[in-house]
Amino acid sequence: MRHVFNSITLAVIVYDNKADSYIINSYAKHLLAIDNNSNTITKAALSNITLLDSKTNTFIAISQLFLADHSSSILLKHHHQTTLLNVTRTVFCDDLIMLTLEHSNIGSSEEYNFDKIISEISAELIDIQNDNIDQQIDFALKAIGTVCKADRSYLFEFNANNQTLTNTHEWVNTGITSYKNRLQNVPKSELPYFFDVMNLTHVFQVNDITQLPAEAQSEKTEFEIQNIKSVLCIGLRFDNELVGFIGCDCVKQQRQWSDIDLIRIKLVGEIINNALKNIKYKQKLHDAQQQLINANTKLNQLANTDGLTNIANRRYFDKVLKSELKRCARQKKPISLIMCDIDFFKHYNDFYGHQKGDDVLKTVANALKNLCKREGDLAARYGGEEFALILPLVDAERCSEFAHLVQQKIASLDIAHEYSPIASSLTLSFGCYSCIPNSTTQAEEMINNADKALYQAKNANRNQINVYTT
Repeated sequence: MRHVFNSITLAVIVYDNKADSYIINSYAKHLLAIDNNSNTITKAALSNITLLDSKTNTFIAISQLFLADHSSSILLKHHHQTTLLNVTRTVFCDDLIMLTLEHSNIGSSEEYNFDKIISEISAELIDIQNDNIDQQIDFALKAIGTVCKADRSYLFEFNANNQTLTNTHEWVNTGITSYKNRLQNVPKSELPYFFDVMNLTHVFQVNDITQLPAEAQSEKTEFEIQNIKSVLCIGLRFDNELVGFIGCDCVKQQRQWSDIDLIRIKLVGEIINNALKNIKYKQKLHDAQQQLINANTKLNQLANTDGLTNIANRRYFDKVLKSELKRCARQKKPISLIMCDIDFFKHYNDFYGHQKGDDVLKTVANALKNLCKREGDLAARYGGEEFALILPLVDAERCSEFAHLVQQKIASLDIAHEYSPIASSLTLSFGCYSCIPNSTTQAEEMINNADKALYQAKNANRNQINVYTT
């Protein structure tokens, strides 16, 4: 009986539930690489066997195959090889269950896995993001390199100048030298024959590099440096322009590339190319959106900024004053407004010239802007030589203090104004108005009251700070 059991040309494993052990025939021991003279083995002898569920690609123990919901096919990994096996389960009685393991008709596991892996890669790359594309490309290169029995697989992309190219991704088999670091910014002119063929046919297929024509001497020399015996490359195109290529090399021995190899590398190339296109389209879209945002920001700045002084203009001043009035009304907090005017500015312009007058406006505006340090404070050019300061959450007393601070700052600038009848340097007149607004308080009311105070300051010989009182 033992002789008959061992002569079966299928891998057979019987589980004896009473003895909690396995009975295994010679074919199964050979398949599973079990070194044991006896047909009866323990669970421990099977513990180092690596099996994967062929559908989920997850690890599975042999004991699980004896269950009713076992996988109908498994992948056996051994010595860097993977074998696809069909599993048949037979129940003799409650205590004896038999498994037969048979090589699948699908072919080698590498070829079987390829379709599944490529399907997964394609799904991942449909909506790929920049932070994940490198991982997926590396995975795809490993898949095509493995199934084509190559020693290296790689992706080259043209640089921005379109005259040099770089090896951006590479997979190498065990014991094979990587040349990725060496193949950076390679001039296209160094491989003229390669690119002539690639531009013409989009395919560069060489089974034996010693058979390359004389005009391919540059390519032959490079292949010899890398110990390449056979090479297969597929061009990647974007907007009808060659943007790079993927390829496979054989180093250990020559390979007669098959039609299946060509179809598969084309498939992987198309998947990678589409992913790179999507990334480029997304980048272009992002760049366009960013340009639009920047343009809108610039337009808003231009719309809200005084062109001469580079501080807020009248339009933005009106908008902010209304907004801050509503905010302070909701919070029942004070708000202050200061209107200020350069004294005898017409005299200054007439005697120093309009260019000097513009320079003074810029200097005063910059001083006002630098003093408005709190969030919500705003310095604006109201018109001509008149400026306005919005001070949310500031009462009348602090408003007056702020006006004195501005007055001191302008005095410290010591801008000569020898044609002013009141001082030898530039001065300002100030009108201040403060209130605790309510829902009916209007911006026009605040402006009018601050303007009245300013008018009184100017009538009082200028260089004055006047606070509006009812």
